[in-house]
Amino acid sequence: MRLRTALLFALATCATAAFAAPASYYLWQGKHKTVCAQTSPGKGWTRVSGAFVRPDCSF
Repeated sequence: MRLRTALLFALATCATAAFAAPASYYLWQGKHKTVCAQTSPGKGWTRVSGAFVRPDCSF
């Protein structure tokens, strides 16, 4: 029973990892600067455009 549970857990873990995709990059604008990042650089930043695939915010 434990072996079966362990095998099912391993299979489920591998299956979810197979469908995982990298996060998209977004163009963020602050008061005096614009940056490309996957998440907000912090408080006061606004997402200007996005879902870019490359880390330089290009397609």
